[in-house]
Formats: sequence, C-alpha cells, structure tokens
Amino acid sequence: MAKKKRSSNYPEPKRLSYPEAETSHSWLSMLLDAYIIADKGIHASVEAQLKKGRRLACAKGCSTCCSTHVTIPVYPLELAGIYWYAIECLEGEAFAIIQGQLARFQPGAGCPFLVNGGCGIHPMRPLACRHFNVFDTPCAEGEDPFFTRRSDVLTPDEKAKDKALMAMLPYHGITDRAEKRETIKKGLIHNTVQNLQEIEWVKLAQRMGVGGTGDRS
Repeated sequence: MAKKKRSSNYPEPKRLSYPEAETSHSWLSMLLDAYIIADKGIHASVEAQLKKGRRLACAKGCSTCCSTHVTIPVYPLELAGIYWYAIECLEGEAFAIIQGQLARFQPGAGCPFLVNGGCGIHPMRPLACRHFNVFDTPCAEGEDPFFTRRSDVLTPDEKAKDKALMAMLPYHGITDRAEKRETIKKGLIHNTVQNLQEIEWVKLAQRMGVGGTGDRS
C-alpha cells in the first residue's frame, strides 16, 4: 500500500493576477512573475523544514517583525508595485489607516503598511518580507530572531532568490540573458535598493489623496 503523503497545511503559492492593471502597467506582470518565482522557492524551503518536524511560527496576526525590523530593502520595481497597490487597490478602512500612517511616518517607527496587526499590502509585500520566515517559536516582542536564534530563521534558496531578482531586471532595461546573469552575479541590482525606513512615504500619502479610490469620508 502506498504511503499516504503527509499534509503540511502549507498551501502551494499561486501567481497573483490583475489582468486590467497588467495591461495598463507593463511592469506589473514582471513584478508578479518575480514574486511567484520567489514564493515557490520559499514554499519549497519551508516544506523541507516542515518535513523535518519543524513548525512554522509565522501566522496571520503575527507582526513583530513588521514593528521591529528597520532594515527592510525595497527594490525599485517593488516600490512601483507598492505605489500602484496603495493608490489603486486599497479602499475603506485600510486605505484611510495606511494613508494616515504614511503621512505621519518617521524613521524608526514600525512599517506604515501595518493594519490591525496584519500587512495592508500583503500581495505587494517586498521580497525581504516574503523571505523572512521563523520556525517553532513566535518572535518575542522587540526580538529579531535573525540575531537571537539564527537557526530558527529560514535560509532562502539562493538560486530561487536570484532567479526572482533576474525577472526584475527588464525594468532596468536589462534584457540580454548574459547581461542578466552578470548583473546578478556581481550583485549590481542591490545598488538600487532603498531602505523602507528611508523612503519618503509622505509622497505616497499625497498621491493617494489625489488618485486613490478608497472611501476617505
């Protein structure tokens, strides 16, 4: 009798799809392609740990890292995605909360996209957030387990991570395969990174006021 495959209750990732927006914004498909590549790599790495008997500590409502981490890298294409999602997709309470937090944001504060203990822009969360997964024990308040218990933090599959970054390179005008490989090998794309804490989020808040579709009454 075939051995029944153990269910990990960790769902397979699926590519996000915004057909109309992807037609209007050519870069959006590029970003979504990069994210599904990364998500599949993360899924495989997490599954490998679960099969070893480990338990994923990260869950909905767990947002310690969103409040405490101050070095979250954001690539230019990711920033474009965040702008688009905040302006065109957020609505209602989430729109109002995030716009206010962006307008008041000061470096050192928690992530301005945190809404009621959850990520208000979850589909567009950066690669850094997607890759950060903790096992066994939830983070204590103010803890960064990367420094306190590194063995409990997922080590991403570097090949999948590089492949996701490679998918972003056409946004920078790099389309030749050899040039893409060289750019990733030399780490040149990392030169484009901005720290989430250092981005002038008030500009996004202003854009939301002009072009947002949420109920701001």
